[in-house]
Amino acid sequence: MFNNKDSSTSNNISSSAPSKLDTLLGENTKIKGDISFNGVLHLDGKVSGSILGAQNDDILTISESGHVDGKIEVANIVINGTVKGDIIASGKIEVASKANIEGNVYYQNIEMNTGSRINGQLIYQKDDKTNKITKIDDKKSK
Repeated sequence: MFNNKDSSTSNNISSSAPSKLDTLLGENTKIKGDISFNGVLHLDGKVSGSILGAQNDDILTISESGHVDGKIEVANIVINGTVKGDIIASGKIEVASKANIEGNVYYQNIEMNTGSRINGQLIYQKDDKTNKITKIDDKKSK
């Protein structure tokens, strides 16, 4: 009844993501500082800093062992790890069953699986509001 999904029409980022992986940060990798990327970034390690996807079709995947302590601003994101900070997504957010998010989530399209946790506000944004949020956050940091 509820799991009647036809896999050929699935609209998940994780299943429709291109097979090309541009950047992989391994489980034993720890980065202190901000990251800006293009394409597909897969995070198994820990990042203490902001992550910014530079284009409107970028994809960030955070595995179960992945951890981000900072703001994330990207088009599309799949989260199965831990995020401590706000998330701004201009495309789709997939929150997997092992995800733990502590921060506000600004979204246009979100999918949450059973077992995922968000401790913060879910704030729906229209296309034009996502850019305004970024500009407001930039002014606050100055």
